[in-house]
Amino acid sequence: MRGAQWRRVPWVFLSCLCSRLLWPMVLGVSLFPYGPSVGDQEFVRRTVDFTSPLFKPQIGFPLGSSLRDYLYFTDNGQIIFPESEYQIFSYPNPPLRGFTGWDPVALVAPFWDDADFSSSHGTIFYQEYETLYNEHNLLVWQVESWIKKFAHIRNYKARWTLKVTWVSAPAYPAQWTFGTNTYQAILSTDGSRSYALFLYQSGGMQWDVTQRPGNPVLMGFSSGDGYFENSPLTFQPVWEKYHPDQFLNSNSGLQGLQVYRLHREERPNYRLRCLQWLNRQPQWPQWGWNQVSCPCSWQQGLWDLRFQPISIGWWGLGSRQLCRVSSWRGGVCCSYGPWGELLQGWTVSTPWQFDQELEPWDWCCRGNDKPSFCALYQQRRPRISCAGYRPPRPAWMFGDPHITTLDGANYTFNGLGDFLLVRAWDRNSSFLLQGRTAQTSSAQATNFIAFAAKYNTSSLNPITVRWLLKPNDTIHVQVNNQTVTFETNREDPEGQETFNTTGVVMTRNGSLVSASFDGTVTISVTALSNILHASCSLPEEYRNSTEGLLGVWNDNPDDDFRMPNGSTILNKSDEWQLYQFGMTWKINDTRLLGKRDSPLPSNFTPVFLFQLKNNTSGENLVSECNGDEQCIYDSLATGNTSTGLNTKMLFSRYQLMNATLSKYPPSIKGEHVVEAYLGQTKLTQYTSGSENVIFTLRNSNTDFKLFENGTLLWTPKLLEPFTLEILARNAKVNLSSVLQPKTVVCACREESQCLYNQTSWVGNSSLEVAGCKCDGNSFGPYCKRSRDPCEEPCFPNVKCIPGEGCEACPQNLTGDGRHCAALENSPLCQNVSCPVNYCYNQGHCYISQTPDCHPTCTCPPAFTDTRCFVAGNNFTPTIHQDLPVRIIQLSLREGENATMTDVNASVAYRLGKLDVRAFLQNSKVVPINSGATQASGRNLQRWSVISEFQYLPRGPVIDFLNTKLLDAVVEAFLPQASWRRWNRSEGPRTNVNFHSISREDVYSVKALNVSMLKTYFKCNGYKGYHLVYSPHSGLTCVSPCSEGYCEHGGQCQHLPQGPRCSCVPFSIYTPWGERCEHLSMKLGAFFGILFGALGALLLLGVVVFVVLRFWCYPRNQYSYPLDTVEASQ
Repeated sequence: MRGAQWRRVPWVFLSCLCSRLLWPMVLGVSLFPYGPSVGDQEFVRRTVDFTSPLFKPQIGFPLGSSLRDYLYFTDNGQIIFPESEYQIFSYPNPPLRGFTGWDPVALVAPFWDDADFSSSHGTIFYQEYETLYNEHNLLVWQVESWIKKFAHIRNYKARWTLKVTWVSAPAYPAQWTFGTNTYQAILSTDGSRSYALFLYQSGGMQWDVTQRPGNPVLMGFSSGDGYFENSPLTFQPVWEKYHPDQFLNSNSGLQGLQVYRLHREERPNYRLRCLQWLNRQPQWPQWGWNQVSCPCSWQQGLWDLRFQPISIGWWGLGSRQLCRVSSWRGGVCCSYGPWGELLQGWTVSTPWQFDQELEPWDWCCRGNDKPSFCALYQQRRPRISCAGYRPPRPAWMFGDPHITTLDGANYTFNGLGDFLLVRAWDRNSSFLLQGRTAQTSSAQATNFIAFAAKYNTSSLNPITVRWLLKPNDTIHVQVNNQTVTFETNREDPEGQETFNTTGVVMTRNGSLVSASFDGTVTISVTALSNILHASCSLPEEYRNSTEGLLGVWNDNPDDDFRMPNGSTILNKSDEWQLYQFGMTWKINDTRLLGKRDSPLPSNFTPVFLFQLKNNTSGENLVSECNGDEQCIYDSLATGNTSTGLNTKMLFSRYQLMNATLSKYPPSIKGEHVVEAYLGQTKLTQYTSGSENVIFTLRNSNTDFKLFENGTLLWTPKLLEPFTLEILARNAKVNLSSVLQPKTVVCACREESQCLYNQTSWVGNSSLEVAGCKCDGNSFGPYCKRSRDPCEEPCFPNVKCIPGEGCEACPQNLTGDGRHCAALENSPLCQNVSCPVNYCYNQGHCYISQTPDCHPTCTCPPAFTDTRCFVAGNNFTPTIHQDLPVRIIQLSLREGENATMTDVNASVAYRLGKLDVRAFLQNSKVVPINSGATQASGRNLQRWSVISEFQYLPRGPVIDFLNTKLLDAVVEAFLPQASWRRWNRSEGPRTNVNFHSISREDVYSVKALNVSMLKTYFKCNGYKGYHLVYSPHSGLTCVSPCSEGYCEHGGQCQHLPQGPRCSCVPFSIYTPWGERCEHLSMKLGAFFGILFGALGALLLLGVVVFVVLRFWCYPRNQYSYPLDTVEASQ
């Protein structure tokens, strides 16, 4: 039976398929190969109902507007998508109405009916195909080609596919039903779109229709959030529905094939993008990631010219970022908060494409609802902190010229010519900086008029930069002998100009021009008073490997004045000795600086400070220098006070730079993961190694309380989105740091059920909610729903008693109330069929399983007799015109900068989860700009939403919409973590977290009372039915027979012409009339009563007479003798 299918090979399948497509006859479709020979796994349980293991696609499965995490198949021809991995049911009975927009369970149904594998017959095969990284699989390729052809799409690449094959599935009960079914379901998704293929083996759908009373098979799907599609066979006669292998798909021209699109709209799948990016990365971070660090504060980073400010505020990372890139070390970008505190850092390749660099972070963390993806991202891209940050070592050259060495030694050098300022090297790179001086006007002093730098590294070509002084304090810049043209950065409010080429980044702000060489060495040159002033910052790698006028960097200023021959003069040497030291570093090679515009004077001799001080005529020039020797020298040497004051200002600026680079914000020590149970208080202590530190929360929240000493109390009450950020501020140095602990709350029914290692984010925040491990008596996202036998619907028309289960099966059926079937079939009835038109009014005829094989009717709800002719039961009315809608207006607030599409989807998701499923759509979603700002600094956006709900006749829908809707909507917008997200994506999502609302925020726009609603419904069928309303049952078509239509005990029958009464005589009366409303007395009965009464009266008179005579006679007899005696005396 199975071997022939199992042994098919792919090329046979393809040739068979092609022949069927090209053959002029309409033939049935072949199933995809299945069985052990193609790698399928077999799963079957010999019980009435069973479910498969849980499938957990890494990328999820798009269904409707949601991304589902779990799915399983059942023996009853379904593939179910539960809300949690503990909500597992088999649901053997499909709804009689078919799929609607209010189905509570999300499922795909290739053939939903009650099957029974408890006997030794039938089995199920399945196989899961994961092709995330373009792996080739022949079956997946075939599925892709079918989807592209039949769904009319051009590009489709399946990333996850599930094949399930039900082989020879028996109907319930397997012991005495005849025929089996063989069919197949293929689910496929590319992460953003999803499709289902249903394939039915030609001639393989053999269930006996006459054995399926009350079990109308259902095919199609429902997403559980309002998106559904029924099979074209749903409303066809039952014998057609049970033979889908004979159904001709007009789109494909194949029999036995149905194709469904399962996604409502196409959305980006960030889980897939994250996994594909992770697959392209090495398993561990590249070498050198731990050698890059961020400045510990914004203030510190501004003075570290290796880092360049970049504006990427739209990423939601704050408005201030600094980036640095090195060819051999890698790049890093750092984000800072409003207090200058470091938020986080990322490794990057180039800061100029930071948005592309951050895309993987957006896929795996910011736009992903699974923290596990973010953890994988951080393995490949560890977060960059400031733990390893070492500020560069600055040296300065300013004024006429005053030099501060790398070790902090200060001296004045008025040499004239070209000089080596510094040569530095390490194993990866080398750096050379030269300076050119000229005579300062007619003074016996010099100043710098040009600087030239050369940077070499093994990974880049040599880079040279020249700064040349031009009139009016302008600087001409050349890179690799080419004039630099700066571009204005329009996003920079300060109007900073930039130039970027391989290996060097340059910025110009007025007369200040800076260069960063490969993110390693920085030079900043300023033109002021027709003098070039410069600062040079070297990285830690150059320590102990420098020479030149900037000294030997080894933290020992005593050996800074080392000459090329290796000899050293003392740090406290006089000006002449220092001048002689400086002249030893004079160079004659002009290749780097270029040729001079004019020759050097031959008779130049510098003047020294002690000589200038001896001239008392300059006292007025130095009065504003306040004893600053550099200011005094430049004022006296040039005869210009402003030159000296500029020197003083620059020296103060360099001192501030050095001091800021050396200051660090306070550290924060404490737990990085805080776990708490809902309603219980968790205490955590945070400390700092610095003094005078005050702890505060960046954003206030009623669940958190942080004392100034660092004691944190967390009592989670509601699962509201919140990002815990602990600020430690040192007011003395005006520096802050921040710690963002991972916060995990457990909302399970019992604390023992908490799974703190399996979490999901709450909204767009860092708060995570722990998973729950439910026991056998509970299920649901937080195990708060108790299992009840009524979770699964009973057999049609069988009531379920909460806590007990289903009542007995209908008459002539046997089973437990959930599974019902006709009595065991007699072999004599196998060839018996129903007479033509045996059942009236669309009743369905089947042969009863009794010895006489009598035909039996299954009637519509209105009919009470066995052949669907006499009505009288109540039923749901039909709609004769478009139903009206209930309309409300919502005033909502959110602080996530959500899009209109996100708000629409999120509101629809919440309203669709109300206790009574009647939500239809949001007809209008309009933003209202309020300008309000939250404590967190985010904009508080207001929205006006018009929502529509569908009136329906059955159940409590009308009462709910008219009396309970407004309160239910208020409750639906209470903050909860159960509003799970699809993926924090740019596409529509259902997880926008709104602020709580009140009744004042919900307005009733349109509501119809019961009288108005009755005009939209009709009781089609027999004459005389009318509408009756009750809050619990809604509008019902009621027969007069059930309302005492017949008087005086008359028996009512509802016939096609209307209700008819059969009058039943009683006592001496005979009811008569159309409704037995009149009474007639019987004549014979009248005379009988009359004569009987007269006879009774006569008899009574006789009895009275006799009694009286009897009483009187004895009394006279005894009196006579007495009288005689008296007379004789």
